[in-house]
Amino acid sequence: MSEQNILRDQFKKRLQREAQSAVQTRYFDEDGKVVINRSQDIEPILEFNKQRNIDGHKYGSDMRLAGSIPFVVIEMWMKECGAKLGSEEFNEYCKKKLMSGEFSKLVANGY
Repeated sequence: MSEQNILRDQFKKRLQREAQSAVQTRYFDEDGKVVINRSQDIEPILEFNKQRNIDGHKYGSDMRLAGSIPFVVIEMWMKECGAKLGSEEFNEYCKKKLMSGEFSKLVANGY
């Protein structure tokens, strides 16, 4: 199986897993202000990371999965750092967060 096919399969599996734990959005009024609450069941993502860490990196490739970050965490980090998804600033911010140890359950084995 080619490296591209392996990555495509991993991406499909991630989308299926995250579709099961979709982000829930609720709106409500609190003291005359509209409050938006976003939540997500991140347990399937944490289980995937745990299993991935047990299985290890199997493929002889230079490309590896660094981790899986739930959408709600990405949104929180975007708000904290004030940068857009995909920007160099946001990528550096994510790297710092993942390397801090506080979010170790999101990191894949070897990072």
